[in-house]
Amino acid sequence: MPYNRRIINLVTINELIMKKAFPVLLLFSACFLFEEEDENQNTNLTLSEGAIGVTTVRLHVEPEDSLAQFTFELTRDDSTVQTLSLQSDTLIKDTGLNPNTSYTYTGYWMDGTKRIGESNTLTLTTMDTTSHNFTWEMDTLGEGGSYLNDVWIVDENDIWVVGALSIDDSTLDYRGDINYNIAHWNGEEWIYQLVFHSGVTLSSIYYFNENDIWVSSGIPYHWNGEVWTMYHLWNMDVLGPDDGNVTQLWGTSSSNMYFAGGKGSIVHYDGNEFVKMESGTDAVLRDICGKNADNIWVSGFSLVTSSEPSIILSYSKNSWEILHQSFGYNPVLDDSLSSYMYSNWSYGDTLYISCAGGLWKEHIIDGGWCFVSLDSVGMETNISKVRGTGYNDVFWLSAWGELVHYNGKDWKMVLDLSKIYTEFPISSRGLSVKENMVVFVGNINLLEHALIVRGYR
Repeated sequence: MPYNRRIINLVTINELIMKKAFPVLLLFSACFLFEEEDENQNTNLTLSEGAIGVTTVRLHVEPEDSLAQFTFELTRDDSTVQTLSLQSDTLIKDTGLNPNTSYTYTGYWMDGTKRIGESNTLTLTTMDTTSHNFTWEMDTLGEGGSYLNDVWIVDENDIWVVGALSIDDSTLDYRGDINYNIAHWNGEEWIYQLVFHSGVTLSSIYYFNENDIWVSSGIPYHWNGEVWTMYHLWNMDVLGPDDGNVTQLWGTSSSNMYFAGGKGSIVHYDGNEFVKMESGTDAVLRDICGKNADNIWVSGFSLVTSSEPSIILSYSKNSWEILHQSFGYNPVLDDSLSSYMYSNWSYGDTLYISCAGGLWKEHIIDGGWCFVSLDSVGMETNISKVRGTGYNDVFWLSAWGELVHYNGKDWKMVLDLSKIYTEFPISSRGLSVKENMVVFVGNINLLEHALIVRGYR
């Protein structure tokens, strides 16, 4: 099948200038008044790794006797970085560190200025920054209103995209209708496929292996290596007539899949049975992403009335809870997570939320939101997708082809199609990241071609 490709070399190599910074230590715990310690108290301490970033590390301090208040001293490379009063397990954040550098930490139980108990010694190495430099390839597929909604990278020679593709194929009864809804990149060309029948638009894909693939058109379909099986959740009495379709997919295996979508609908599949779950909202759920089987988040919003909330749901202990909600398209304030919440992605102890007003992140364990300002890179505030591979490799995609990258230290605009396609604007939707590859999909408006953009670092 024919398709067009443009090679774009937009990124010039910039030297990363590493500036030495004085480390700053922050404590995320309740503060206690200093009291005189009892020398007979149990002085066993354990120091363990919390989370490691590029310029920060988090450490857990765990006294064996959690009832005894004590003075704690932390050293980094034999220099004292903090002395404070603790009473129980505490998380400490050490900041201002250098990338790709090893630091040795030890904790001490203090009696005045005398060290009466010592923890284990812990050596941690901060992550290195990742490169902002990519080479880009663009493919256009289809015609007559073709567009793509989602993408999955297996490797550079195995990429799957889903959506609606109209292809002028002499072997088909082509009338400008949707006659394909999957395209597969085999390293040399795009091969078109059709799930179920023509006219079906696919909204999302979740890939486990070549014989275990899920897609959704609002109704889930599963590929077992031989056939596609459709699960019509209404005909199966899983969803009722007032429930919405399920367009978004996430899971740890085909025996633990979650499907989310309109009217707050969430369905779980355990490999044998589909069960509707209570979400506590009627909002349209537009993205679902998890850290593991016990930590999953859903984000979404509705456009019909201002009384319908933008929402983030959190899943743990077999139930969904509202983590945050706001009403209307509100401006982003420094102390308020607000406006349409479109996408979420988590890594380690951090949850990223992409909304119409910008990008936010939350420390999962301690709580507390932080607004990520991207004004310096020229990123417009708009509904967009967020994905990544680690603390030092996060991508944020705008709705019209702007892609910014965080390397663990700073953000940079790595591609801006809005300045290339000025006459025919871009609509971008799905985003996938795998190691040194990033791919996003959508369509070129007016030209009515589906668009696939591949970046190689």
